[in-house]
Amino acid sequence: MVNPNGQVRLIAAAESVPPQGKILLGFHFKTAPGWYVYWKIPGDAGYPPSVKWEGSEGLKGPTLMWPAPTRFVFPGNISEYGYEGEIVYPVQAQLEPKGQSVHIAAAISYLTCNTACVPYKYAFSLDLPVGKLQTDPEPAKLIDRFLALVPSGKTDDELRRAAPVVIKNPLPVPEASAPSRFLSIYTLLFLAFCGGIILNVMPCVLPVLSIKLLGLMKQSGHEHSLIARNSILSAAGIVASFLGLGALAVSAKEGGRAVGWGIQFQNPVFVMFLAVVVFLFALNLWGVFEIGMPRIFGHFAITYGQGESPYSHFVSGLFATLLATPCSAPFLGTAMGFALTQPPVTVMAAFAVAGIGMALPYLILAVFPMSLGWLPRPGFWMVRLKMFLGVLLAGTAVWLVWVFLQQVRSTPQEPFDESRIQTLLAEGRPVLVDVTADWCVTCKYNERFVLRSGDVKAILQKKNVIVMRADWTRRDETIRQYLAKFGRSGIPFYAFYEPGKPPMTLSEFLTKGQVLDVLNR
Repeated sequence: MVNPNGQVRLIAAAESVPPQGKILLGFHFKTAPGWYVYWKIPGDAGYPPSVKWEGSEGLKGPTLMWPAPTRFVFPGNISEYGYEGEIVYPVQAQLEPKGQSVHIAAAISYLTCNTACVPYKYAFSLDLPVGKLQTDPEPAKLIDRFLALVPSGKTDDELRRAAPVVIKNPLPVPEASAPSRFLSIYTLLFLAFCGGIILNVMPCVLPVLSIKLLGLMKQSGHEHSLIARNSILSAAGIVASFLGLGALAVSAKEGGRAVGWGIQFQNPVFVMFLAVVVFLFALNLWGVFEIGMPRIFGHFAITYGQGESPYSHFVSGLFATLLATPCSAPFLGTAMGFALTQPPVTVMAAFAVAGIGMALPYLILAVFPMSLGWLPRPGFWMVRLKMFLGVLLAGTAVWLVWVFLQQVRSTPQEPFDESRIQTLLAEGRPVLVDVTADWCVTCKYNERFVLRSGDVKAILQKKNVIVMRADWTRRDETIRQYLAKFGRSGIPFYAFYEPGKPPMTLSEFLTKGQVLDVLNR
């Protein structure tokens, strides 16, 4: 089979096969210049070939084997593992013919990539007569050559570390000098720190801040040492949770799995669990736990929400980070997206610094506990405040339930189709890609106040721009791969395409001026 990005065929090492024994097959690829196909662990993007053998007769247990890969490194330290040029994926199978021939039916799905990725699926069939073994010299020699490259006795991690490296730069990228590299890491950490600070004022974190505000009010008359201790414990919970997220991200990345900021909000079970917990906090603030609430839930919520134990303050920090993850605040989305393409040490450093940034208000309070004296004294007004904060918590719970319903709804949305971008550009139509999700508050803000504003809608219509919405509410490998090409792991994400020009990415927090400038460039 031939396509613009290369060709693939199914080959067999023999023209006829014996009544029993083994047979060697192979999928023979020749990729177009600059294009490549994937190893069994694709890396930061892509997916490996998969084969279905339905319809085969006389064939048992076909096993696809993987020659040692090449590591392709892109700007931003994005790594993929695969093969370019000529490659054969050997297949070994057992013969169990029941007649005069062996029928081989194979449907292969694979992805080939260069600066863009194109998926393909082909069906092949071969009929080999049963009799005396007769080797087909050319395919047999070709399969043997690549079979010798299939490693044995090495783990996948060892193979990835030893893989030869090919630098693939879609655009010329000058090699960075050692001071410039230090500056880029320093900038990354600075952005992560700023993003962590800003998370404190994001809507996602409001429920925990509400509970902590009430706790601070009750502590205003306590010893400064107690206030400092509780503040440090809250800060420690935040930093510990960020380090835990960093460790999970590193572990998933090293295992070849998808990683992303806030990706746990793609799990409907997690979203519903969080909605229940937040609503329990609201009930706690409204004082309804004593009338029929299950003891285990009531005890947890009371201990967490308003408890004075060291444990309660530490857990409050953990929960603050849990709610913060769906918000890719300004700076943080870019910083974390880039950090997740870096070595493990850099990833952990970025997560730690972001945690310190989010914990900064508590750290300041620990150093200056007397600042609590600036807050109003406890009084009856706190009862009304508790009612109001309970409303805010209940509103958050309602939002989470809405996200859950969007995730499990039966009506499917039109899937994101990256290949259609090039078709539209060929027709002379610009494209604005909007990668969004129902659990992303920043996305909703940008949609409501910028993308749906009169000025922006008018210029989109005037320029005949197609807005392509990539919905990441539920896990979608295609969208993850698309984000990885830009070195991103979090959303919102926006890219503007014009015919004959490279795509331009926009910031996480959109403004009308920024969007209008991009559309009018």
